[in-house]
Amino acid sequence: AGVTVLPEGRLLTPVGKATPLASWPHGLVLSPNGKHAFVASEGVGQFIDTWQSAPVVRRNQAGARKEHPNSGGAVYSKDGKKLYWSNGDKGGFYIYDTESAKLETEISLNVHLGSKAYNDSFVNDLALSPDGKTLYCADVANFRLVAYDLASKEIVSSVPTGRYPYALAVSGDHVFVANIGQFAYSPIGGTSDKAFDPRGLTFPPFGYPSKEAENGVEVEGRKVAGLGDPRAIEAFSVFGYDCKDPKSPRLVTTTKTGLQVGAKGSWGEVVGGSGPGFLLARGDKVFVANTNNDSVEEIDARSGKVIGRIDLSPSPLIKDLQGVLPNGMALSADGKRLFVAQSGINSIAVVDTAKRKVVGQVPTAWYPYRVALSPDGKDLSFICFRGFGNGPRGVPNPTKSDFTGLRGSFHVAPVPKDADLPALTQKVLANNGFVDASVDKAKLSSPVWSGVPGQPSEQIKYVVFITKENHTYDAIFDRIKGANDDPKLLQWGLKQTIKEDKQPTLENVAVMTNHNKLAREFTVSDNFYMQPEASGVGHRWLIGVQPNTFCQMLYTVGWDFKTNTNALGRLASFGSNGSMQPEDYPMAGSMFHHLHRNGVRFRNYGEGFEFAGVGEDENEGKTGAREVVNMPMPKSLYDNTSRDFPIFNMNIPDMHRFEWFRDEVTRKYVMGGEDLPQFLNICICNDHGAGVKPAKGYPYRASWMADNDLALGKIVEFLSHTKYWKNMLILVTQDDSGGEADHVDAQRSVLLAISPYIKRGYVSHRHTTITSMHRTMYEIFGLPPLNIFDATSNDFSDCFLAAPDIRPYVATDVDARIFDWNRVKAIAAADGDPDFWIARTLPSEPMDAFDPADPD
Repeated sequence: AGVTVLPEGRLLTPVGKATPLASWPHGLVLSPNGKHAFVASEGVGQFIDTWQSAPVVRRNQAGARKEHPNSGGAVYSKDGKKLYWSNGDKGGFYIYDTESAKLETEISLNVHLGSKAYNDSFVNDLALSPDGKTLYCADVANFRLVAYDLASKEIVSSVPTGRYPYALAVSGDHVFVANIGQFAYSPIGGTSDKAFDPRGLTFPPFGYPSKEAENGVEVEGRKVAGLGDPRAIEAFSVFGYDCKDPKSPRLVTTTKTGLQVGAKGSWGEVVGGSGPGFLLARGDKVFVANTNNDSVEEIDARSGKVIGRIDLSPSPLIKDLQGVLPNGMALSADGKRLFVAQSGINSIAVVDTAKRKVVGQVPTAWYPYRVALSPDGKDLSFICFRGFGNGPRGVPNPTKSDFTGLRGSFHVAPVPKDADLPALTQKVLANNGFVDASVDKAKLSSPVWSGVPGQPSEQIKYVVFITKENHTYDAIFDRIKGANDDPKLLQWGLKQTIKEDKQPTLENVAVMTNHNKLAREFTVSDNFYMQPEASGVGHRWLIGVQPNTFCQMLYTVGWDFKTNTNALGRLASFGSNGSMQPEDYPMAGSMFHHLHRNGVRFRNYGEGFEFAGVGEDENEGKTGAREVVNMPMPKSLYDNTSRDFPIFNMNIPDMHRFEWFRDEVTRKYVMGGEDLPQFLNICICNDHGAGVKPAKGYPYRASWMADNDLALGKIVEFLSHTKYWKNMLILVTQDDSGGEADHVDAQRSVLLAISPYIKRGYVSHRHTTITSMHRTMYEIFGLPPLNIFDATSNDFSDCFLAAPDIRPYVATDVDARIFDWNRVKAIAAADGDPDFWIARTLPSEPMDAFDPADPD
């Protein structure tokens, strides 16, 4: 019926006509005559002809897909005959003939200029001078602005900018640069002390904010550089350059945008900076989208002073909660209307620039990122990064179309009249759940919490999150009575045929036995979904954080990580590593910040320090990792994280993780007299899967699943036999749904709810997602929401009972033919590694590298 349901339950009803694009569209420009559009997507450039009436897409491969062959920076020449397009990791830009859509040449910025050699450049944005003679390039890797003379075909200047120059705008002789990042990182130095690994640290060097993070510290036999002042002018700012002479740009204005780190917000101190991610210049005004602040600021182009601020909060019902995520902007010819793409709430804000006020909302598809207006002012175009979502995977489905599979989308709609805005706005509010639902409060209430901030649950005192890796509902859960499943898609169920080269074929094998037993004994959801597409952003969502523009774009279409380079921006690229870094802290922070500032004690096992460039290959320490960049953890997380529990490393059995966790909890809390923290966060990751290792006790790919399954069962068994069980809730989920099949949606995944207060043998059909876990926990602890996503997610109140059933859980053994824990331990002991310390030093499968659905 023209409505798309997203994983978190929000709805899409985009205006206008949609055209499917390649994956991850991240750049949109219109030709000077307005007849053509160009979209930069992952590895593909798409020329869209007659876009206002009947869009026709012509595609061009930008380069090998194994690298980042392009970015979103693109601009047409003045006559529209040429297209200049940033070529990503190649270090410069392409020049295309627009008539033929063929590549003419490539220009590299990796050259010597004066006495300095530049390498590893990455042009994130491009802008053309008003006379069309000079092309300006934002080199996000080398923190510089480059001017290229199109007539002489040479670089005429290169000047430093702030950190991570992400976006450009030109007004007359002035060029403006948005610096989206916070810190310039440096590699961890070596050490001559043989007691320590010379190649990196076993744990991050410091927490942030702290004096150690600012000034540096000596740790593990080497001095680690500090990060300096978090409020430095180079961080989260806009620089203005006088480029009257492009050969000699002069920095003339510097503007700190948005709320500053450490300032006071309604929730407490501001944790993350403004994240200026897009600029639009017109005459003497520059508009900047503060992606982390949910605001647009107006800057005087001559003085650099902020002269106005536009608050983009769409409803008083979510006042002071962030998540709008403004990105691209377009301005009407008369300057009276500003259109702002709001990636977080799937809409375009219509702003009255004179009043600096949002006057309406326009519904879009998923994650609108760039927006443009036709020269005649009649039509609005925009691209949506996630289009219409994933859809089912692995089965023929009549609803499958060119829009499924997380393909991007291009949209065209008439510019809405003012009279149409109220109805469109109400549609956006309803789609996002920004409506007064107090009439339903009694019907949706829980018997174990009040739902009132400041009133924690009397029944549940402890919450445990157990996080695993990469599975869908259909792949794991085997014919749960009353659940919506497709048994044909089972991969790790109770009666599987297991095959492997050079191993006997096994019939009727039970693989993930404890998952299925827990689902039958407690509560399982068959309508639980993941917002993220993969681990790099999935681990942000796990800690209650919507990945911001810096994180999402760097993860999917950004620059590669390198350490042996002078391009400092390269050190921030995290690949599939999922830990939050200062550049992507939201204003109010993550769930760890939220718990800490509200006095909720927590202990973290295995989350939060898998940073850019982390080594999970050779000679790591006890954490199973090696940190190679001076990237900090949030101070509260740094202080409350186990230094011995390993992060993602496939050489370490999950059963060893269980035994280590059991022994610490017993020693410190059960027997040691310390108070058990109110929240425990535990990561067990071997259901990620890896290649077979018969010599180590993993003769089948299913062996990894069985290891993880047994560890899950043993953790629940252990906790349910402690004195804390009678007041405990355990929630089990994945970081993302991986590449497995599911007949409902590729992002449907795992949610188990386990507690004396949880219904026994219950299947929840309520639409929930990762942030539902956070909402439920915050309600139990009597906390307010952290952001708009947990505020508007359904909680798990339908799963709870008023009277507890305190029977503990008894774990089920897994099939010893695929995983025998005693044999694995015996092998390790025979290898001289009974505690798996040596195992942590061996090469590991990288996160997201193994697809259980396609292991080859």
